[in-house]
Amino acid sequence: MPRPFVAGPPSADPVPDGDDALAARLDRMEETLARLAAGQEEIVRRLEALQDHANLVGYKVEQIAAGRPSRTFNLSLPLPLERLRDLIVAPGPSIGTLVEMWRAAGRTTVVPERDSAGLLKARAQPARRARTFGRDFTGLVFGRKGVVYRVRPHHPPVPARPRMLHIIPNVFVGGSTQLVVDLMERLGHRYEMQVLTAALPPQGRHENMVIHHLPLGSPTSAFAHVLAQVAPDIVHIHYWGDSDRPWYEAALEAARPTPAVLVENVNTPVEPLRDARISTYVFVSDYIRAAFAPNIVSGRVVHPGIDLDAFTPGPWIGDAADSIGMVYRLHPDKLGENSVDPLIAVARRRPKTRIIVVGDGELLPVFHAKAVAAGVIHNFEFTGTVPYADLPTLYRRFRVFVAPVVRESFGQVTPFAMAMGQAVAGFKVGALPEILGTSETLAEDSEGLAGIICDLLDDPARLDAVGAHNRERARMFGLDAMIAAYAEVYAQALGRPTDLMPGFPRASLFAEV
Repeated sequence: MPRPFVAGPPSADPVPDGDDALAARLDRMEETLARLAAGQEEIVRRLEALQDHANLVGYKVEQIAAGRPSRTFNLSLPLPLERLRDLIVAPGPSIGTLVEMWRAAGRTTVVPERDSAGLLKARAQPARRARTFGRDFTGLVFGRKGVVYRVRPHHPPVPARPRMLHIIPNVFVGGSTQLVVDLMERLGHRYEMQVLTAALPPQGRHENMVIHHLPLGSPTSAFAHVLAQVAPDIVHIHYWGDSDRPWYEAALEAARPTPAVLVENVNTPVEPLRDARISTYVFVSDYIRAAFAPNIVSGRVVHPGIDLDAFTPGPWIGDAADSIGMVYRLHPDKLGENSVDPLIAVARRRPKTRIIVVGDGELLPVFHAKAVAAGVIHNFEFTGTVPYADLPTLYRRFRVFVAPVVRESFGQVTPFAMAMGQAVAGFKVGALPEILGTSETLAEDSEGLAGIICDLLDDPARLDAVGAHNRERARMFGLDAMIAAYAEVYAQALGRPTDLMPGFPRASLFAEV
């Protein structure tokens, strides 16, 4: 931090007489005034920073006074002691939480096993359930400290990198966060990238990622303070609207008077956040652009990229030929309570078919309860959340990927399946026809989708043909194409020729665009 200005004693240096003496005194006076001005600017900057913090604290106090304490405003004990205090002060809710945690562990530790007749029977795994409960309990009491995303730059940084600030409401596990990580890893050598977010991942931390945290409800002045600290050349807004829109609007208001160029990604099926200061809009699918912003001229489509080296065809595992799978965050942003219905319908038509549901969220207990009520829970395996690195192995356990989404902007999990050589069947919704390049395996309702899935499983030759088509089409969604497109977006936003920017050969820059 710069030291405040302190006036010192008069100079002891000899001063010449006459005009030279007057000139020397004027020079010293100008230097003194300059130091005073610098000191005043520093005082003003500190006062502004204090005001930012005061505004944020004032907002939190208002929340508490209104009976809406924020999770991010915590003046309490360290986390383990706080949890212990909660257990003593409010044993009812705490015990209820532990009971639900035990039930949740049971949902993800029961697997279908085949008997001698080839029929599926549910087998509980008590030891695994105890380990899962112990892990979740430890995380509840002590907090989870694992690394969620680890940013690994692919190239050494070049000199004089422009600075970029990614603005995104949360950095939880998901496609938008993965996009930021991919950009940091593959373009971080050309741009110094930092992140501003409202919510950090509850299950751990990100490594090698500079993060500024401003919770929902933060005032515009707080955003302005972060922007002044970072001084970005590019502000990249990752927009998905909904209840986070006021947070985005405060960020945009703070960014508007800065010299930074603004780029907006539209990552979900929503109307873009429009502003004259935004130089480029990037849509993750043609569907979003056509449906929500057909009149935006300064826009382009860049499909999210997938790591084709990680998701490659390989030998199928176990009874994959009679297994289907679904991989999503089990939240209402893409799925509905009825998204499990086509899976249940398949289990009723084909009692020997194994159904693997990968992911966690508020819909997991809903899906589990519906499978129990339908009498087909023995067909289902709910894995809960799994590490990203384990996904290729899980995909090899089933031949048909099911996408029963109620809305879809792009969704990387579908190209993952395509790259693995799987058939994909789903609802005819959003960007799914665009991703697949066809609607042949898409249906309008649950029974229609169940019929498509059963027909694929009953026809191995068609299953192979659809998988081969998908594998070839997945090549257009490679990471290289995505990174080249964003390199072009950033260079054009800064008014620089893309192929002259250091650290990225021209030949690879325009490959597959």
